[in-house]
Parts: sequence; C-alpha cells; structure tokens
Amino acid sequence: MTSLDTPVYHHYLRQFATENHDILVVDVGGGDGRNALPWLRWGFMRVVMVDSTAAALYRFRARVFAENPEWLQRLVLIECDARMLPLAHDVADRVLAIESLYYLNEDYEKGLAQCHRVMRPRARLFLSDRSYEGALLARLLYHGGVGAMLETARSQEMWDGEDRTRVRTRFFLRQELHELVAAQGFQIVETGGISALSLLLSFLSKSGRLGLQSDAYLPAVHQLLIDLGNTGCCSRCHVVIAAK
Repeated sequence: MTSLDTPVYHHYLRQFATENHDILVVDVGGGDGRNALPWLRWGFMRVVMVDSTAAALYRFRARVFAENPEWLQRLVLIECDARMLPLAHDVADRVLAIESLYYLNEDYEKGLAQCHRVMRPRARLFLSDRSYEGALLARLLYHGGVGAMLETARSQEMWDGEDRTRVRTRFFLRQELHELVAAQGFQIVETGGISALSLLLSFLSKSGRLGLQSDAYLPAVHQLLIDLGNTGCCSRCHVVIAAK
C-alpha cells in the first residue's frame, strides 16, 4: 500500500461508514492503523483493530495516544491470526480487510470466513486485495524487474521483497475474487478499485523522476486517484463491499 492510496481508502471508508457512531467496527490486519484511525477521528465509539504483529499494535497505540489519549477508551487492540479471530459470532457492524487477507495465501478463504462469522446480519464488509495486473506491476517496478514479472505470470505466485525478506502473497482476477466472496455467503453490493497509477507514481517519486515541484500537485493527484477508483480500468487492488 502506497501513501498515495491512503486518501483513496479514506474516501471509500467515509462512504462506507454509518451515521450511527455506536456500531462495532473491526479492522482485520490493520497494520499501522492508517485505516482504523479515521473511525476514531469521526467519533465512532467502538473500534477493534487486530493484527498478527504486536509491534505494529504498540506503534499504533502510541500514535493514537499522541493525537488524542481519550480515543484509547474507544479502541481495542488484539494480537491474533486472521484465520482465528477471537471475537464472538454476529457482533460486528462494519468489517475492514484492506490489503491484509492476501498474506494468508491458501488460507485466504479461512480469513474471509472469519470476517463473515463475526458480522451481524446485514453488516457490511470492506475488502481490498491485490489484482493480477497489480502483482505484475509491483514485481516489475519493485521486486526484480522484467524477469520477476514474467516469473509471476508463469508461476502465478507473487513475492514481495527481496532475498531473505521475501514474502509470498496471493493475487486475484476480478471475477475470481467475486466468486470467492460469494462462496462465503456474502452478497456483493458495490465494487471498485485502487488505481495502478499510484504504484507507478510512487516508484517515480522514490527514484527522483517527478521533480522538486511535484508535491504541489498532491491534492489534485489524490482527487484523480479517488476518481479512478470508480472509473479506472487498471487497478492494482480490487475493492469489494459486501453484505452478510
């Protein structure tokens, strides 16, 4: 996930949120908390973030404390495996799984089933996972060049990182992901994407090819990426909003 994607996700989540601030929001695999934090800022009273890495949870807690210590009264942080969420059945009203479940690889469906299990009837899931073209572009730009891209196309395996830090992840064709979601009992109510342009812009920025004045265009770039989430045809991640 690039920093350019954060405003896009927050735009999606603002529309995904409800007027009732007493609902239970669960962020599965929340990482650095960037997509849990808006719910606290918006005044939601019950936010749960789960992640398999304790260090990430501690860092997020420190960030929340620094911004507003009172928000910790509305936040629960849980270290756990997404394949076995320590939550009761039918408790969550909004569940987020943003670029997290694809790390489960062959157990992806188990993570998706857990999201379904903890959701109340008529609750909503916000799901985002890597597309096939997004995987190819990431390997081309960041993880090995043309040869690595072609390896992913041949093997249908995605590797993030290099050498000892490599981590295998999963990617999906759009129809494939939709079928997996439906197979768990969800009803898809909305679809979208995260534009592949953010990945390219991030790569060009880190390699110093956008120029010193490029930051002045950030607000316009953010708006373009938000628009492309609904109208673009080349997504690095699929977005699915589904009801139980």
